[in-house]
Amino acid sequence: MTLGRENVPDRRTVGVALAALLLVGAVVAVGAGAYFAVGLGPDEAALDAVESSGDVTVDRLDGATVVRSGPVTAETRGLVYYPGARVNAESYVPTAAEAVAGRDVAVVIVDMPLNLAVLGPNRADDAREALPAIESWAVGGHSLGGAMACRYAADNADEFDGLVLHASYCDRDVSESGLRVLSVLGAADGVLDAERERESRANLPPDARVVELDGVNHAGFGAYGPQRGDESVPTDPAAMRERVGNVTGAWLAG
Repeated sequence: MTLGRENVPDRRTVGVALAALLLVGAVVAVGAGAYFAVGLGPDEAALDAVESSGDVTVDRLDGATVVRSGPVTAETRGLVYYPGARVNAESYVPTAAEAVAGRDVAVVIVDMPLNLAVLGPNRADDAREALPAIESWAVGGHSLGGAMACRYAADNADEFDGLVLHASYCDRDVSESGLRVLSVLGAADGVLDAERERESRANLPPDARVVELDGVNHAGFGAYGPQRGDESVPTDPAAMRERVGNVTGAWLAG
């Protein structure tokens, strides 16, 4: 079939169409970036309670937040912590406070690009520089942050002593890594893929400690409010964070 001139779009029409497509793409990209960049949380009341308690110290650095209970020495146990997807790093300060209170433990919560650990998987490299005195480090995180921490640990097992998974699982084999591993789960977690988590336990060392906490859901690991798809629980959010933090801090200190 032969196209007549009346059926062939002119250059101006094509140019306008391409410009429109580019504009739509840009709007979508900006909207998606803003969606993730805003982040969930933190709960300001929970943050205020931590900073007014006097039990812990919160130091805000460039790219990270350090939570500690006292002077940091070579004996202090450190944890580099990766936030969950679209969760503001500050949302984990209250949980970290529960972990370090009364213990020689410090937690470095890492800021992530657009609040996505998948965009900053190697940020534990620089995070440890915040507390150079510490000799024993673990890396961990919540949800997607935990998964990315596992990948990082798998590639850098000789530089770390432990791995902490909060409502997460490993998709890399660290069973022969020599790492101590703690996996803390919420019995009321409606977000985590429970079947995949259980299957992935084969990737953990035989002596990995797996703890399931009753009355704790996915959002209970941080202070950022309810999460879509999660289970509703009667447990007070502060109580959930206390349970998670105490299990984690005791394991780190031990």
